[in-house]
Amino acid sequence: MENWMKRMKSKLVCFAEHEIFRVKGKKFLLTMVAFVLTVAALAQRDTIGVSKFTAIYRYECKTTDADGLPVTDSMYIAVQTSSGVTKSFPYEEYDRQKKGSSRIADSYLAAQMHMATVFVNHPEGRITTQEMLYPYRYMTDEPLEKQNWTLTDGQDSISGYACQSATTKYHGLTWNVYYTEEVPATIGPWKLGGLPGLITKATDANGIHTFTLYGFHQEDTPIIYTKYVTWIVPDGQGKFTAQRVDYQEMKASDFLAYKKKVLDNSRYVKNPTYYAPDPMTAFGYVEKSYNPTGNQVSSVAGVVIVSNPHQYQPLELK
Repeated sequence: MENWMKRMKSKLVCFAEHEIFRVKGKKFLLTMVAFVLTVAALAQRDTIGVSKFTAIYRYECKTTDADGLPVTDSMYIAVQTSSGVTKSFPYEEYDRQKKGSSRIADSYLAAQMHMATVFVNHPEGRITTQEMLYPYRYMTDEPLEKQNWTLTDGQDSISGYACQSATTKYHGLTWNVYYTEEVPATIGPWKLGGLPGLITKATDANGIHTFTLYGFHQEDTPIIYTKYVTWIVPDGQGKFTAQRVDYQEMKASDFLAYKKKVLDNSRYVKNPTYYAPDPMTAFGYVEKSYNPTGNQVSSVAGVVIVSNPHQYQPLELK
């Protein structure tokens, strides 16, 4: 690990741009990677299974912007499964995992749309959820509750699969879904699952949230569970140091209540960090990176600072 850190620091210097920041009256040099990333070493990576396929979903959320105008946010998520464990997580993370790199700028949509990484039945009988909400990474735990589905008469063809319909109420929202028995995997996006086939489309009764199957790949990919990360950050003296970043552990119900308190506040869409210390004051630095479209993304220790927040639309109410 120490040699890996040295190599990463060398690469950071080779592919960097420099900015001068003033902290407590003093200047120091902050070196950040141009166009690419701030690199994180996943210091605790456990392979908890090998998935034989990956299902890709497009997630759309109808909401409003800071001016109250309607917008539809969208992103992609990947779903893996093995030995009863399912992992649903942002597609960019899945793509980075395959390519062996880390680009924090690609995590912006997940932060903006509050899309977590969800491990269903890991540990057994539990759901573990990992999510960023400035300035921390959070990890929550909850019981794995059976979803009581009612099969209905609807039929459709989605992504080339013949599908049947079903409905359930889960954590305060009613979900109408289609599933296909052509793929005999009892899984779906996010926390949804338990039907006799792969969920191909899921929409809540209010039409705010929609998951639609976009692609299905037969491939062997490891299911990675990360307990903490080690991030390379400036030490305030013009050098870099490795900093362990642990998840803040909370009960799922407590974190849901905290998100509601923070994100439902009218100040959030105007000032998304209103509830936390200013990053330069609290941390002494702000990381700058660029996503593929050239937009600049700010973060602290790999936790994205949302710059264009939209009205929070929770996926669960309780």
